[in-house]
Amino acid sequence: PADTGKSRACLEKLHICMAKYPKSRALIVRKTRKSLTDSALVTFEERVLPEASPIKHGPAREQRHSYKYPNGSEIVIGGLDDPDKVMSMEYDMVYVQEARDILETDWETLRSRCRWGAMPYWQMLGDTNPDAPRHWIKLRSNRGALTLLPSRHQDNPTFTPERMAILEGLTGVRKERLLYGHWVAAEGIIYEGWDSAVHLVDRLVLNADWPRYLAVDFGFSNPFVAQWRASDPDRRLLRYREL
Repeated sequence: PADTGKSRACLEKLHICMAKYPKSRALIVRKTRKSLTDSALVTFEERVLPEASPIKHGPAREQRHSYKYPNGSEIVIGGLDDPDKVMSMEYDMVYVQEARDILETDWETLRSRCRWGAMPYWQMLGDTNPDAPRHWIKLRSNRGALTLLPSRHQDNPTFTPERMAILEGLTGVRKERLLYGHWVAAEGIIYEGWDSAVHLVDRLVLNADWPRYLAVDFGFSNPFVAQWRASDPDRRLLRYREL
């Protein structure tokens, strides 16, 4: 579920391993580098590292490329929007924050980079909130290709009744996923192949000269829908508005 301390736990383990095993290497990665600045890096610097830790020394979070340890270990930071940087190195550990946002091919490619050898083992870590039951993470878990470790709100010592009240106020599929941790799909979904990791992209700035299309389905048994789409130079149709 949401707000159970998943990211904190993963970052704590990375920090412990980097401090324990000299000259080891780890990667913290997310779909985009920018999204790490205000999420994982804040938690790492403010909650995981000691207040006066020398590991914090260096550039600000926005410009930082890595955290260097006195024993020669290093945690590299990257986004899959710049794959050449993160894929050209080798690591002992790779931590993917918000793993449901990346593709299965990204996960497998990152896994191939776990081969540095300073630690006695290699490991891929990821945190995620539940998604649809056909999401690639759940399917890999079903066939034993990865292990899902459930977390609970009781695991998070900073969790408060006020934050629980927010989650309890959710409805439908959001409540099932974020409060109870269930891998469920939206009720009444028509296309079972829908996968948010594939079919959702970060919001783009649409060029004024891109062709626009309006598609309307008045519906009989199903409700009315209107969708606004733009065609980019690669002729991909991007839906940017829906009624």
